Amino acid sequence: MAGGGFSESSRNIHLVDGHRLRAECRNERGDYQASELNLNTCIGNLNGYLAWDTPNFSQTSQNIRLVENGTKIEATLLQVSGHHSAPQGIYLNDRIVNRNGCLHFIPHNEIR
Repeated sequence: MAGGGFSESSRNIHLVDGHRLRAECRNERGDYQASELNLNTCIGNLNGYLAWDTPNFSQTSQNIRLVENGTKIEATLLQVSGHHSAPQGIYLNDRIVNRNGCLHFIPHNEIR
């Protein structure tokens, strides 16, 4: 289950408080279990763009939501200029996987 994005083996994907990704993820036995990942630990704001491997995107974001069946997060982000960006998005399946029923972020140094 770690070979692809989390969404193919997860259901009831949603956000809590704009930054906690929750889902029921299938484990190796085929059972679903609740899992949560704090997206603030792996996604940040780089001058109005969502970016992996930087923290705390939600502290400078508005209108945070999941789209495309929970596979993409979108938000408007504060820029250095003080203005908010147009809606920006990042695909969660690119770096979040289901590891035996648990949501797991793949940091840049673990990408193969």
